[in-house]
Amino acid sequence: MPETRTADSLNRSLQSYDESYFLTLYGGDILRPELGEQLQGWMQDLENGDGGIVILPRPLFATRSPEMIQDCAVLWRTSAVMTGTCPGFAGRNFLPFDSLVLFDQYVRIRHAYRWKMVSTDAYMPARTYPEQPIRNPELEASELMPIIQRSRTLIEGQREALCSPVISVVICTYNNADYLPWAVRSVMAQTGPVWELLIIDDGSTDATPAYLETLQGDPRIRCYRQHQNEGKAACLNAALKRARGKWLLELDADDWLSHESLIRLSEAALNSKGSGVIYADHYEWNERRSGELVFRGVKKPPEALSRQWLLEEGPALAPRMFRVGLLIKHNGWSTLMPQEGRLYEDIELLARLATEETMRYLPLPLYHRRIRSGSMTRMHEHQYKPWSLSIMDPDK
Repeated sequence: MPETRTADSLNRSLQSYDESYFLTLYGGDILRPELGEQLQGWMQDLENGDGGIVILPRPLFATRSPEMIQDCAVLWRTSAVMTGTCPGFAGRNFLPFDSLVLFDQYVRIRHAYRWKMVSTDAYMPARTYPEQPIRNPELEASELMPIIQRSRTLIEGQREALCSPVISVVICTYNNADYLPWAVRSVMAQTGPVWELLIIDDGSTDATPAYLETLQGDPRIRCYRQHQNEGKAACLNAALKRARGKWLLELDADDWLSHESLIRLSEAALNSKGSGVIYADHYEWNERRSGELVFRGVKKPPEALSRQWLLEEGPALAPRMFRVGLLIKHNGWSTLMPQEGRLYEDIELLARLATEETMRYLPLPLYHRRIRSGSMTRMHEHQYKPWSLSIMDPDK
């Protein structure tokens, strides 16, 4: 199985494939001759309601959960994979981690098919984590797999509760079709409290509008489109006017939430009656040119924020959640500078609030931030220093 662009490679191979089953393996796996005969026998025992077989080496059979299909040989029923509302394996816009493509597909179809688990001495996996330095199996299990497991289905029947959500999650997006679906999946994986998701499309010209059409069946999600590109601050203010929640949480279209983000932030809000802003730690990922994500660690901001420190450092403060009433009181995000609020709108708002409002720090990583060369922040890094100086000393 290909190590990079896994889903794309598998989907291309399956387009012209007409057999009833296919087997996924990893480079270096050792297969003994008797495995072919065993596969024939296992396939004969499969019934129409079976989606496939997870094949384990015999020493792992007693300790492995049926759901832990990574680094195993898997026999898939072709029709189970290639039919349904989203046929084939999920591409990187829906899942940016190649190592979890098979697990994601298994989760997507397990509600409709049974799975069998077998063991054999004729199969010996050679794939090991140390040979793949960009992988972090512990983080995959604790942070990424729960998002996949919880975000598969749209939730109906919540219309009454949605009249008063606790948190309004806001995504402002412009030509982020390659990233937005994974961000949305991370919101849909949240288990509480009652939330709504507002997506403001700032005039995208890529596949974003088509993707947003697919979200119309979920009553928790509302999508709006700006007639022309107006910038991040204008989009956030448009969301603020429509937010029904008591709190507003920003989520960049190329980032994603920890699976426990909203419940932890809501608990902090409940215990922070006087706070207007709540912020926390975040996981940081570096995006390679190939699109692979490399974990860079957990980033921790100071426990107390000052206006001067914010303007001097220009930190990436994520997550950041605001009391909606406070945002209205301070007239939301400024669209005056620089470039009509297209850059540094987050720092400008936080610097204003730091002098008047109470901000609470939550020492937990509740957000995943992606560092990529094509982001607005990276492309305009050279403009930050002059801008911050103009804010700190407007007379100069």
